[in-house]
Amino acid sequence: MKSVFNILSFCLVFVLYSFVQELDCSILKNGKFTYRLGRETVFVDFTPTHQIEYHKNRKYFIKSNIHWLSNCKYSLTIDECTLPDFPFKMGTKLFVEIKKIKGNKVYYKTFFPIDNRTWEGKFTKLKE
Repeated sequence: MKSVFNILSFCLVFVLYSFVQELDCSILKNGKFTYRLGRETVFVDFTPTHQIEYHKNRKYFIKSNIHWLSNCKYSLTIDECTLPDFPFKMGTKLFVEIKKIKGNKVYYKTFFPIDNRTWEGKFTKLKE
């Protein structure tokens, strides 16, 4: 009976530790990534203070400033855009939270406060 209790205690501690463990989002602070937008592959360059998305085989771009709010949350302010019919105005602010990192995949949730819209996505880190 004591060994069953010890095993259950160990499993409980392991499960609780896995929930409490904080994500390390430093992977996103420097690097090159992609994400899918319909059939298109969008290329994204990250620095600690900027994000640049390249659309339509790098013909168009969206440049944004990043302000890190915490280790895995940041605000994104759209600074410059050449993408035709882009739905957001320059100066628009979005909020991004990294939800999970698995290998070279970064899963995130974006919140657009003007109309309370959210969407989820996935970045894939490119090999350097």
